[in-house]
Amino acid sequence: MRESPILSLRWEQKSIETEVLRFWSNKLNHEIRCHKYQQYQSFKQWSELKEYCNGPGIRLIGDMPIFVALDSAEVWSLPELFYLNASGRPTVVAGVPPDYFSRTGQLWGNLLYRWDVMAAHGYQWWIDRFRATRALLDIIRVDHFRGFEKYWEVPGTEMTAMNGRWRPQS
Repeated sequence: MRESPILSLRWEQKSIETEVLRFWSNKLNHEIRCHKYQQYQSFKQWSELKEYCNGPGIRLIGDMPIFVALDSAEVWSLPELFYLNASGRPTVVAGVPPDYFSRTGQLWGNLLYRWDVMAAHGYQWWIDRFRATRALLDIIRVDHFRGFEKYWEVPGTEMTAMNGRWRPQS
């Protein structure tokens, strides 16, 4: 299996110049169109399945994780919503403190939100995310919902979650 040219791009290049983005869009036009078509078919078929299930009263339940991954479209397109340094690396990440089951805690590595920035925009990102998920599901379970109230913050350079701290959401 050959490596994807998209994945071989360094993630620090998230703030790609327009010309570079245009170059890769042209170079990978076929791959991009294939992915778009596959996503279209996936959403179309899911919508048909949801409608079919809802007909006799069956409701679809699914999870929406509270956190997103560093290499997600959300982070690439809206880096200002996350704690990132100038080169796009996380300054702090999510985890779980040490406990009886894990003496070093759990270093999840998921990005933490800049709630101050989200608040300034009326939490529109969350509103849009819930709306998009609601279009796919009838009942949404937010995985790690506690993160809306308080979260375990670990410096982005740590190898374990031991040096984290509980932070209240602002």
